Amino acid sequence: MAPVSDWIQRHRIAAFFLLTYAISWGIEGAVKLAGMEPSWTTWFFEGFLSPLSPGVAAAIVLTVSGESVREWLRDILKFRVHPKWYVLAIAIPFVITYASGIASWALGGPVDWSSFEFDPISIVIGIVLGTLLGGGQEELGWRGFAQPELQERYGAFRAAVVIGVLWGGWHLPQFVFPGGMRADWPLALTASYFVGIVAFSILLAWIYNGSGGSAFLAMLMHGTDNSTQGRVPLDLDIALTGNVINWDSLVSMYVSHALITWAIVAIVVAVVGIQLSAGRSGINSAAGQVED
Repeated sequence: MAPVSDWIQRHRIAAFFLLTYAISWGIEGAVKLAGMEPSWTTWFFEGFLSPLSPGVAAAIVLTVSGESVREWLRDILKFRVHPKWYVLAIAIPFVITYASGIASWALGGPVDWSSFEFDPISIVIGIVLGTLLGGGQEELGWRGFAQPELQERYGAFRAAVVIGVLWGGWHLPQFVFPGGMRADWPLALTASYFVGIVAFSILLAWIYNGSGGSAFLAMLMHGTDNSTQGRVPLDLDIALTGNVINWDSLVSMYVSHALITWAIVAIVVAVVGIQLSAGRSGINSAAGQVED
């Protein structure tokens, strides 16, 4: 084991991504090979355990490197940050989602605003579940470990782009495994997804850095983004073919989503620069300190 541990210590970020892919793809591959039908059990493996893989991989790398996982979690799970970061982490995903819905509607997409309902209780529940159980847990590794490791060498913007590309690649089983949740997507939807996830990675890096290195705020933004999915009211007569989603009808919405996300990235970079607030907002400040 010594050669392996030595290699991990010398190549921490490579080890992190290799472990993340191996753990997640191993879990999802095992579910598919076992022929498990969609159920709460498959959700537990694919929807909860698999998204934990970046955090588990980070913990393994830190442990092998002789660092305390407890102290790392204490440092990155900062709750006491300036309220503006909570507002931004929640508001931006909603703005992107509903702006893309408006754009799709304007382009003739299957959006039916007459059926729109605002339900604050379900919104809050969705955000909490998305943050803790529905994808937000990925940010323990993506932003809590990979972002600070990479941006020390390459700067915040380039680090976020690299993570975005590899984060997108991490989702490949959903596109290529038989029965994967995105296996039936047309090319335009698939391309817009991968383009958009890189842009969202940059926004998550900005929230992480700006909040003083709080992976919890990145978890909140990620969870909010996931919870907004399905909140744009669709005209089901167009969006469904029988009981199956007509993915081609949603191309305008997904492409708009990616373009709007990149537009917000452009605004953020214009305001704060390509360092995405790294080094300016106290990323290495003491845990619990409220950032400006």
